Amino acid sequence: MADGQPGGDVNNIFQGTADIVIQFRDNFGEIHVHAPPSATPSEKSAHALAEAVYRQWREEAKAWDVGGDRAAMAVRWAPRRRRADHVAHTGGDVRGRADQLADLLTAFLMLPKRRLALLGAAGSGKTTLAVLLTMELLRRRLAGRVGDASTESLPVPVLLSLTSWDPDREEFGAWFTRRLAEDHPGLPRIGGRHPARELWSTSGSVLLPVLDGLDEMPGARRSAAVKALNRALYDRPLIITSRTAEFDALSPETVLGHTAVIEARPVTATAAVAYLTHSAAPDASPRWEPVFAEVRERPDGPLAGALSTPLMLSLARTVYARPWSEPAELTDRVRFPSRRSVEDHLLDQFVPSVFTGEIPSDDRLDPPRRWSPSHARRYLGALARHLQAQETTELAWWRLHRTPAARLAAFPALVLLGVVLSALATGLGRRVREASGGGTGPWGALTSMQLSTALFAGVVTGMATQMLVRTWYTDHRFGEPRRTVSLRRPVAAARSAWRHTTRLRALSAALLAVPIAAGFEAPVLHTATPGLYWLGAGCVAAAFAVAVLFTAPSDADENATTPRALLRAEHAAVTRALFVIGPLFGVASGVLHYGPDDMSMAYAAGLVTWLGAAGMLILISPWSRWALARTTLALTGQAPWALMRFLQDAHRQGVLRQVAGTYQFRNAWLQERLAISTSTGLRNRSTSLYDERLLAEDGITATSDGGWAFRLNVRRGTLAPIKAALPPAALFTLSVALRNGASEPARLCAPAALFLGIGGILSGLSWLLPRRVADLRISPHRISCLTPPKREVRFDWTHVAEVTVRRSRGRNAETGTYGIHVRLHPDAPHGLRSPKDKGAWRLVCDIGRRPVLPPAVEEALRDCAAERWVPPAFPSVPGDGPRPRATNAGDTRNDFTQWEKEFGPSGS
Repeated sequence: MADGQPGGDVNNIFQGTADIVIQFRDNFGEIHVHAPPSATPSEKSAHALAEAVYRQWREEAKAWDVGGDRAAMAVRWAPRRRRADHVAHTGGDVRGRADQLADLLTAFLMLPKRRLALLGAAGSGKTTLAVLLTMELLRRRLAGRVGDASTESLPVPVLLSLTSWDPDREEFGAWFTRRLAEDHPGLPRIGGRHPARELWSTSGSVLLPVLDGLDEMPGARRSAAVKALNRALYDRPLIITSRTAEFDALSPETVLGHTAVIEARPVTATAAVAYLTHSAAPDASPRWEPVFAEVRERPDGPLAGALSTPLMLSLARTVYARPWSEPAELTDRVRFPSRRSVEDHLLDQFVPSVFTGEIPSDDRLDPPRRWSPSHARRYLGALARHLQAQETTELAWWRLHRTPAARLAAFPALVLLGVVLSALATGLGRRVREASGGGTGPWGALTSMQLSTALFAGVVTGMATQMLVRTWYTDHRFGEPRRTVSLRRPVAAARSAWRHTTRLRALSAALLAVPIAAGFEAPVLHTATPGLYWLGAGCVAAAFAVAVLFTAPSDADENATTPRALLRAEHAAVTRALFVIGPLFGVASGVLHYGPDDMSMAYAAGLVTWLGAAGMLILISPWSRWALARTTLALTGQAPWALMRFLQDAHRQGVLRQVAGTYQFRNAWLQERLAISTSTGLRNRSTSLYDERLLAEDGITATSDGGWAFRLNVRRGTLAPIKAALPPAALFTLSVALRNGASEPARLCAPAALFLGIGGILSGLSWLLPRRVADLRISPHRISCLTPPKREVRFDWTHVAEVTVRRSRGRNAETGTYGIHVRLHPDAPHGLRSPKDKGAWRLVCDIGRRPVLPPAVEEALRDCAAERWVPPAFPSVPGDGPRPRATNAGDTRNDFTQWEKEFGPSGS
């Protein structure tokens, strides 16, 4: 458009994209191009994160069969006043329906603080709504251009499970940014660093934490988590989900500040019929008519009650999607007399309905396997029971070694590994002797001294390499896998290694590497030629460099971390240890200790050192624990040999969901039902809910100060320190046998069998030891416990903030036992805080391996501790019924009693 007087200036104004710009009035005039401002590094990183999160949860929504063009459920979400902050603080109410997602998201964005809590019963659609809100918010943000003010005003939602957060040991911001860096390692860098901390610290609330599963945290952590969130958020947005019962069980003064609370309402009969009608094919509607008639005629009946939750509606649609299925069986009042019977039936039939055993189609690039419905149900039930025992919902392949079968097989496997290493070393020496002509002199010297020394050197250097890696990286946690850089990208590996360390860490690692290398080369300092000496030193340095560089986390992929990607990285680490690091140490050992005069001995020493170094690196890797767990679970019939492939197929079928590098069951309710109703193939003992031997007979006495005294029979120690010393002792005896020239399998296995037998005897003795008596006293003024001979723990209630039952800790690690713990007020006397106690919880009294108190003890705590008492969640144990959930902090006793009346103490 041209505008101006004749002979005056001409302004050419246009919008859009132009290939050629011509100023017709004056070809020699100036042309001013005003380009939009380029995006900042923070904006680019936020946009890349939004794209990665959207791709991640779009795939999850497809696996769950929700969102997109799928029929949406008309779940109503209404404001809830109880346990919510003042309306003046929240800025208003949020209400809406799940099938009108845009209106619900707009109402959330209009809140001043943009904080929302989603509550509801089991299966009410809390997680599904959180995922759909995340995807809708990301659609709005990605629809704009990078750098637009309207686009950048929308936060980037990041959905995480709260199960892995321990508020007692890690601040929320540190946990959130760490998980973000682990799940999305390839985001564009800001100043050479991962943008997680920069985006979190940026003002304007760039990131929106979407936290799922407050109710899935251990009971003792929930109140602490809410308080930590109030401290960490300040002016940041938040979306959090929880079951209503667990949210109400929080202490009365514990509320999420400036957070609007909405609760899911039951799905009406009309909405349930409409959803099932639109979900089924038109020709399949007649099969559903008996169900529709029953729901309309009896809206308060068991079938209508069961179909009032989104989870059950989804399960009903999936279970009866097959043409030969009969939904009309749900109307059988004799077979399904109660709402719970309908729900249990749908939960039990869900796995067989998706694992049909049919031959999969071959037109897919990676089709699912043919899994038997009975086998799939048994496998998933065993995994669910393991998660219930661990009090978690995260199914991580690198933690499956904590199953009972894997723990039982760990010690024999370690001894067997020592036997195999020694036998291989002996066999290598024998082959070298035969290849060199069968001389007995050099072979005798090699067997008695140098062979065992070379094996020992390999084992020590393997352990030292792992120590070096842990020292170099600030964010490296032992036993936790991560995606690493490929050997084909050395420049990227060096860049990533430097990004994930500090100057002090790098200097510490260098100072650690020098004495290790010196100790490796000290025996030949005066005998080796300079050329061989520097060749050996170069091999040792190269091995350390490869270990550090290619253990660096990968920065190339912006997509979310997956379990299979982590396992592939561990496979690469094992291959690297076996074919790169181990051979480098072997070459160094050969050229340093023996030289070219006796090449046969150099070859033997190099091979044995290679074997020891690679074996140790593989032994302490997450892959070895995964291999042990996979083998033991397969041998006991609790999992297939292709376990990772099975988990992947279960995820594709909608049974599991994928949260970063771990799997979770689609719903905690499904996990609990599979854990209870599925046999693992092993013998299930009928056990009581709590240890009946814990409280002695006539062990309850009233005290003069209005309290109660309880005599508790606490189990003695399990001799764990002695049993922990058995593996190195067994390996030591094997090395002694090797040093003495033992080559027969019987002589090699004798010391291992001896120590294995001693370990079994000690384990049996630990169970046969008599119990010690602990005097637990609970009064309106204090709680104390006296354990002979003179160990007494005492806390006044005025110094206690909370008291609950939780796992005991030893040496900064959780043990397999539980105890009564108290959390002290910050202003408690300094003398109550032991300098050795680094946690916020103090142990009062052990209660054994079950996390449930006798009813009398629990009642005394509720009466005397008042609001300080935090009822624990009663996890399912083998043989017990479903896990009860208190509706508020004051009715735990009634809930517990009703549970025992319904299921009995043995869960029958």
